[in-house]
Amino acid sequence: MTFQQKLISLVALLLSLTALQLNAEEAAGTLNVPVAIELFTSGGIDPDTHPNLYEKFAVDLVKQLEQTDLEAFTALAEQDNIHAQTLLGLLFSLPNKAGEGQVLSNLVMVPSPKMQNYVENFQLPVTDLVERDPQKSKHYLQKAAARQNTLAETLLAEAIMQTEGERPDFEKSREYFQRAALKQHLRAQIGLLQVSAILEEDVDPVIMKQIFSEMTGQ
Repeated sequence: MTFQQKLISLVALLLSLTALQLNAEEAAGTLNVPVAIELFTSGGIDPDTHPNLYEKFAVDLVKQLEQTDLEAFTALAEQDNIHAQTLLGLLFSLPNKAGEGQVLSNLVMVPSPKMQNYVENFQLPVTDLVERDPQKSKHYLQKAAARQNTLAETLLAEAIMQTEGERPDFEKSREYFQRAALKQHLRAQIGLLQVSAILEEDVDPVIMKQIFSEMTGQ
């Protein structure tokens, strides 16, 4: 796929995602999954430059996948495709029933309306494509986070916070959240505020300045 074709596909896909958001019932099934997969796995959306769009794209895409798509992503992940690894990490972290695996909550004060809106509307999609497997999710996320994929860093930080049977490594979680938050990933900024509150530590001034700038528009 040439750059021009990718650009055209991106515009078409963004329009379809907008339609999905505006009218989910009417637009159901309008996402061109093969094109979306090609765009996503080829880096058509930069996870560092546009981390929030990349996250939305991944979540919308993962809800549309079928078994054949899963097999294709698994093959790509085995070939070290960082985007396939990230999406599989996301997929295996998803609940099989509502309420599983939630991390974000409104128990921690968030300083901006945008953050508050995100937290209040945050809901993990439920999947029946795979059985939830936190260890398999971590396996893929660690590979992608090692190569600094922003969404993978955020999801891995959340996964570490959900460690069962022992004290979560909040310090390690905070490290991954901070890496992603510095790239202005909203979900990571919220997670960083939460884990920093747990550890009773201050948030990096650079990140707080980013949050303040968003609030004031400066």
